[in-house]
Amino acid sequence: MAIAFHTTDLILTGLTAVGIFQMAWLSVFLVRKGQRPAVIQQVIRPMVAIWVLMWPVYIDVHWIWFGLLILASPLMLGSNLEAPFWLALRSAWSVPPHQRGSLPQPMHMLPMFYFFVALVIAAAFFTNIPEFGLGLGLCLCLGFPGAEMLDRLRRMPLGFPTHPEQTLPGHLLLIMLCAIALSWSIHVFHGIDWQPALIATLIAGIVASICRAIIPGGLNQAAAIFAMGVTLWLL
Repeated sequence: MAIAFHTTDLILTGLTAVGIFQMAWLSVFLVRKGQRPAVIQQVIRPMVAIWVLMWPVYIDVHWIWFGLLILASPLMLGSNLEAPFWLALRSAWSVPPHQRGSLPQPMHMLPMFYFFVALVIAAAFFTNIPEFGLGLGLCLCLGFPGAEMLDRLRRMPLGFPTHPEQTLPGHLLLIMLCAIALSWSIHVFHGIDWQPALIATLIAGIVASICRAIIPGGLNQAAAIFAMGVTLWLL
């Protein structure tokens, strides 16, 4: 499919490139200051929501895929290069040392790779059903980091075998943020009052919560985004 060249899309792609490499630089700065990788990742992922909010501005939505390629570049460079900057980025975007096991060194950046896969799924929905895709992208960038932040307080743990660190407040926050983000997204594209959509989006949020709880590893985010999109499409 031919991609049209519009000034708006070129400017947004340029801004995306600048923003992504600024996030990489910020991650390196924070890890060198002694900040924990898990905290850095919680800070970085919501920053991507700024780009997600720009998705409706694109004239040709296929330019979003160029933004995803740009986002993939620091992941690939950090996984394969041994220069000090990229080694620091690998550390900032890595899994905790006690979870690495026998993983090869390039695979230490799995948390951000998992996030990238989930973002690709949200972008695919946006390309085909933009009123769903925008909300799904916001759920990923805001809902999941918010839930993880509450989980770190360790209040009311749920004791799931696959994710024992997850808590009831974290899941409730995820459901609430997903319902609000998806309802708002539908409102943006269709101009209807967003409250009537809350029942359907609450169901989608519950589906995300279930996926987050029962699917092992970081792929639960990608599975949750896909399952929410399918749920909304069926409803």
